[in-house]
Amino acid sequence: MTVRAALVVCLLVLTSEGDPFSAQTPAARRTRGTASIAGRIIHADGTAAEGARIAVYAVREGAAASIAGTATSAYDGRYEVNGLPGGQFIVGVTPLKAGGFGGDTTRPRTTPVETLYPGVADRSRAQPITVFDGVAAEGIDVWLAPAPQRFSISGRVFWPSDAEVTNLAIEYGSPDAQRRGIWYVSDPGGLFTLEGIAQGTYALLARADTPSGPLLGLASTDVTLGPVEDVRLTLRTPGSIEGRVIIEGGAKLPLNTLRISPSHALLKLSPVYPVEDSAVSDAGRFALPHLLGEYSLDVHGLPTGWRIRRVVRAGQPALNNHVFVNAGDRVTDVEIVVGAGST
Repeated sequence: MTVRAALVVCLLVLTSEGDPFSAQTPAARRTRGTASIAGRIIHADGTAAEGARIAVYAVREGAAASIAGTATSAYDGRYEVNGLPGGQFIVGVTPLKAGGFGGDTTRPRTTPVETLYPGVADRSRAQPITVFDGVAAEGIDVWLAPAPQRFSISGRVFWPSDAEVTNLAIEYGSPDAQRRGIWYVSDPGGLFTLEGIAQGTYALLARADTPSGPLLGLASTDVTLGPVEDVRLTLRTPGSIEGRVIIEGGAKLPLNTLRISPSHALLKLSPVYPVEDSAVSDAGRFALPHLLGEYSLDVHGLPTGWRIRRVVRAGQPALNNHVFVNAGDRVTDVEIVVGAGST
């Protein structure tokens, strides 16, 4: 054997025995380093923490933790760290700015403190997360210190005894739209329990489908020092809003190019049930079905510089340009006055 041939044999042996990846199939090689950890960063009061710095530490026996990846939380608190191999990791989060409870800047400012998953400041109490090669680890939510207070809201949804109800769900949220979610009710008797609820005021909007159309129920509650129980939501036939668009100031505009959509004033609804908007007729008429509660009305298709000047109901300006609809009510006396200019 020549010297050159001997070197080639030695290199082949070293490659096959010394490279830990050589024995793996091409599919296995592709999955390494393609796992991820994702979730949300949440202040102790339940609001999303935007701009928080996330560090993912690799946990290895007998070795100091090292950073395996970083990320920054988005406006809704969502984060995702990619390119991770399989193994165990600790997630640490440092908020954008320090403050009091839930980032309350009215309290004395302190140095931002790193919070470790699931919501502790002591590294020895951090819970390691097991990540598998090529598999996304989702729902790794971190509640920032101080320790969050999470409660529950439980109760029952009622509906007419002759109604055939399906797809029963409860959308809940705060008026500031910072805390919200949706809960699907599977109990045949309408019993429900909303988990992981932070302190604050909540509106609950229940919706169910029936052969004759949707039913809606609305209630509010306040979470303070403990769980809230025996909340009752009664499904009823929803109401509607009918009215017309009026142009102020003598300007001309083809009204049939406009659309009207309602926005609930008590909570921000999810995309699960798309907003039922309305076209505007040549005469300016519109009709919005399946409503319950307080709504603002948005006009889409206005030219640049145009805006809603006021909303009028029964000849009187509506408070905050909002219209309230009770169950079964057909509100027919709404006028949306639009025009150009800022006054």
